[in-house]
Amino acid sequence: MKYRLILINTALVTLALALMSVLGILVTRSERYETAEARVIDVVEIYAANYRADGFATVDDGVRITVIDADGNVISDSNRSDVSGLENHLGREEIVAALNGTPAICIRKSDTFGVDMLYYAEKVDIGESYVFIRAAVTVESINSYVRKTVPAALLILAATVTLSLIATLIFSGNVLKPLKKVEAALSGIEQGVYEKILPAERDDEINQILVRIGEIGERLEKSIQSSEDGKEKLNYILNNISDGLIVLDEQLKVTTANRRLESIFGVKRCEGKDFRVLTGDRNFLSAAEDCAAHKRNSIFQMEINGEWYLCTVSYTENRLIIIVLTDITASKNNEKMRLEFFANASHELKTPLTAIKGFDEMILLSDDRDKIRLYAEKIGKETSRMVALIDDMLNLSRLENLTSVNGALTDTDIAETCKEAAESLRVLSENKGIAVTVSGSGTVRAEREHIYELVKNLMENSIRYNNEGGSVDVSVRSEDGRTILTVSDNGIGIDREHQSRIFERFYRVDKSRSRATGGTGLGLAIVKHICELYNAEISLTSELGAGTCVKVVFFS
Repeated sequence: MKYRLILINTALVTLALALMSVLGILVTRSERYETAEARVIDVVEIYAANYRADGFATVDDGVRITVIDADGNVISDSNRSDVSGLENHLGREEIVAALNGTPAICIRKSDTFGVDMLYYAEKVDIGESYVFIRAAVTVESINSYVRKTVPAALLILAATVTLSLIATLIFSGNVLKPLKKVEAALSGIEQGVYEKILPAERDDEINQILVRIGEIGERLEKSIQSSEDGKEKLNYILNNISDGLIVLDEQLKVTTANRRLESIFGVKRCEGKDFRVLTGDRNFLSAAEDCAAHKRNSIFQMEINGEWYLCTVSYTENRLIIIVLTDITASKNNEKMRLEFFANASHELKTPLTAIKGFDEMILLSDDRDKIRLYAEKIGKETSRMVALIDDMLNLSRLENLTSVNGALTDTDIAETCKEAAESLRVLSENKGIAVTVSGSGTVRAEREHIYELVKNLMENSIRYNNEGGSVDVSVRSEDGRTILTVSDNGIGIDREHQSRIFERFYRVDKSRSRATGGTGLGLAIVKHICELYNAEISLTSELGAGTCVKVVFFS
């Protein structure tokens, strides 16, 4: 460090002195040019004022005087007795300037003497004609003076640099000696061993600096120790929790990952690496990228090596992305078992109910007694309702077991599907005098059966829970890459306290009225699961006694 300081100081001094020398030379050269210009102008003015046609009164030493007639021919020249061989001067810059009434200084190489010269000329009227008086001095004399000053400037520069180098060598040792103590103390802190810096210099200011640095060093040592203790505690906690945890920076590089997460993904020592080394799961990758780009949090389920995890992605105020994986495998298995039992029980129930309905139809065809017919009609009605219920249970069970769409996806025209559903519900709507209208257009990429089931359930609900002579309006529109389906009615409406639970299976606002309408209580639950299957958003607005509006938004 000592020698670097010496070199830097010497270089700075040398540069400063060199700049000063160059500046001095340039100033001197400029002054010499200004003096020479003033000299030739004065000489020309004096000669112009005292011009005689028979020659020159005097000749200024070092200044060449030339007289040129109106045609540009040289009449006389102070440096040549014979001017007959000189060329015409009418086109020279200084002569043209004088002829135009704007005398000016011109510098160029002399054709006569072959050196650079400084020229100035003025026009002098004599009778009905005129002549030009021109003065010139050599530029070489100016440059010669400047060159004479350069060796002296270089000598001064060399002497100053030498003295600066000597002074730097003397004083740098005294300045750097205490800094070496500081360096040794800081190196000790880095290795976990701190030695207090004792002020032992002659300079009180340096001693004060050493004391201050010593105090900072002590606080730094305590801070480092406290930080290391806190880090150890945090690592212990993170490595002993049951959830997998990972922290990413804005560039999606891993800054922290606990042991549980490493065991989940089967990786080791992933800190500092891109988060894509963990997994290729598209949902996981897109959720983290979306959180980094748009600061959006998300929660979703993902399967890793046969195990199920609830993945929570969160963006923090300090620009970090925290991902927590909670094991939900046991919950998933219980749910699967429940759904399987639900499906099996439904199949078992459907068989005898179908047989009962068949016998009922045989009774209706073979017996005319009024009471038996009445009972048979009731049996048929209840049987039909139970069959519809079981069909909805089977449909819901099938939808809940789907984790992705496996069927053939087509561009399904929602408006046409709504019209088809309205036709299938015509008998129900006409019995209640409900007017059903379908308007607009729009398509969605989906299994057509799922879309038909969705719109039919929404429309059937609007018809069943409507007033006599009411209306159901179905509209479809596309905007900003989305397809929006809206089903609204002017029916009985839903009280605000029930609206948050209306999509739960078997949830009924008014059980007696729901049974009277013939509904199964599963229609909106089926609609909800179809929306989840296609990542569609569903919302419901309703006012008691005024009607209900359900909106489904499909994203392309």
